[in-house]
Amino acid sequence: MSQGRKKVCLLGVCVLTILTVIGLSALRGYELRRNKAVNKNTYFELPADPYTEDPLCYLDEDFVVQEGFHTNLPIVILSMEGELADYKGFKNEAEYVTGEEPYIKGHISIIDGGDFDNCITDQPAAQSDLLIKKRGHTSYYFDKEQYLLKLRTADGLDNDVDVLGMGAHDSWILNGSMADKSMIRNYLAYRISSEISDVTPDSQFCEVLIQDGDRYVYQGLFLMMETVARDANRVSIDQYREKNVYTSYIIRRDRFTHFDLMLDTYGRLSGISNEWIGVKYPSESRITDRAKHYIENDFSQIEQVIYSDNDRVFDTYDNYIDINSFADYFLLNEYFGNYDAGMHSTYMYKNSGEPLKIGPVWDFDQAMNNYFQDEMETGTMAFQERPLFDRLSKDKRFVRLLQSRYAVLRKGALSHEHVCDVIDETTAYIRSAREREWYRWAADYYDDSGTNGNNYYLLDYLDDDNMLVSRFNDNYDQELYNIKTYLYKHGRAIQTELRVLERSTIYDTSIRSENGLFLLIIMLLFFMPSVIIIRKG
Repeated sequence: MSQGRKKVCLLGVCVLTILTVIGLSALRGYELRRNKAVNKNTYFELPADPYTEDPLCYLDEDFVVQEGFHTNLPIVILSMEGELADYKGFKNEAEYVTGEEPYIKGHISIIDGGDFDNCITDQPAAQSDLLIKKRGHTSYYFDKEQYLLKLRTADGLDNDVDVLGMGAHDSWILNGSMADKSMIRNYLAYRISSEISDVTPDSQFCEVLIQDGDRYVYQGLFLMMETVARDANRVSIDQYREKNVYTSYIIRRDRFTHFDLMLDTYGRLSGISNEWIGVKYPSESRITDRAKHYIENDFSQIEQVIYSDNDRVFDTYDNYIDINSFADYFLLNEYFGNYDAGMHSTYMYKNSGEPLKIGPVWDFDQAMNNYFQDEMETGTMAFQERPLFDRLSKDKRFVRLLQSRYAVLRKGALSHEHVCDVIDETTAYIRSAREREWYRWAADYYDDSGTNGNNYYLLDYLDDDNMLVSRFNDNYDQELYNIKTYLYKHGRAIQTELRVLERSTIYDTSIRSENGLFLLIIMLLFFMPSVIIIRKG
C-alpha cells in the first residue's frame, strides 16, 4: 500500500479519535450547560435610602399622609369604587365556593421620577383604570390586604402598561404578606433567582397609599411584581392557536381553585400527589376541549414515565423534562427552605416540541425559618420528598447534577457573602419605608392569635430538654439575623446532604446517556486492526 494511502488511513483514525474525545466531553458536560439567553429581569443595585429625617414625621395617628411626604421608593396610589369582598374560590372538604371573581373597579397612579425622591404631588409616570381584588391563601385574611390588579382602559379593555420598567402588561400583583416581618424574603429569593433563571418574576419595592376622597391613607411597603403569564417578558412560549396539533402551556400544582381549569392527571388520580394541576395558559375562556385533553394527557405521560416501575421507561425521563431547570428549582427552594413549593404555587411550562420546564419560583414569605408551627431544621434537606422530585432524587445522575450545580452556585449566586450583601443592600434601600411599615402594622405583627386568627404568628415549641422556646420577635435586626443564620447553616449543610442523598439512589440513568460513547469506542477498536495491518503492509 502506498505511503499516501497509509497517511489517509492514519488521518481517518486520528479524526475518529478526536471525535470520540469530543463526544466524551459533550456527554460529560451536558448537565452542566446553562441556558445562555440574556436574562430579561430588571433587577438592579439598590441605592441606600438618603433621608436622615424621622421616617414617621409625615404620618398622623390615623396613618394619613401629611403634606410634604416623600420617599426614595416609587409611590403607588390606589382608589377603589366600593369595598373589597372576602372571597377566595378555594375548595375544602366542607364546601366548594362558586360565583364570579370579586373584582371591583378602581384607579392606579404610579409615581416614579427615577431620582429616588418621589412626592405625591409629582406627575405620575403611569396610570390606568383597573379591576382589583384581594389575593393570597394563608395571607388572604391578614389585616394587611394584598392585591391582584387588572389594568383596563376607559372602555374596559386590557391595558398593557409598562410598570416601573418591568415591561408592558395588564396583570400585576401588589405583594406584602404580613407573614414576613423582614419584608425582604420574597424580594431576596426573586433577585437571587434572577441570576440563575430567566423566568424569575420581576419585582420592585413601592409604598402604597389608598386614596379616600382628598386623603391618602398609608397602606405599607409592598412589592409590585409580575404575575405568571405567557408573555415575551414573562414566560416566553408559543401563542396558543386552536388549529395547532401541539399546545404550549403553563400549569400550576396547588389546591383546588375556582379560578383555573382543573385537570385530572395521573399523579393525583393514582395518589402520588393530593394537590391539583390547574391550567394557567391557555385561559379557560379560550381553551378547547381538545387542547385541555392534550395538556392533561401530556403531563400525565410525564408523570407516568417518572413514576414508572419499568427501568427502561424511567431511564427516558430526560426526554420529557428539562433536567437543568428541575435541578435549579430544587436547589433554589432547598437553599431558602421554601418547602411549600413542590406542592403549592408550583409552576411548570412547556413550549411546543420542547421538554417540560419547572418554574418560575414563587412565594417565599414562609421560607427561611419562618414556618409558623416549628423551627426549620438547618442540617437536613426536605425538597427531595416533593412530588416528581421524590423520584428524580432516586437517580444517581440527577443527584450528581444537583451536586455539581450547587458547587457552581455556591461560588456565585448562592454564596453566603453574596446573599448577605444583597440583604444588607436591600434593607438599606427600604430603611425609612420599613419603619413606616412596622409603625402601620405593629399591633398586628405582634398579634399572637396565630394563623387561625387575623395574622401570622410563630408558635412556641418544646426543645429537646422539654423547655418552652418562644419564637416571638419584635426586633427588626433580630429578624435579619435569624435569616442570615439560617441561610449560613443550611447553605453549608446542603453539600453534605447531597452526598447522603446520592447514597440512597437506586437508579443510574447516566449509563444510558453514555451508550453513544461506547459505540464510538467500539468503532475505534474495530478500525485499529485495519490500521495495524496497513502499517505492516
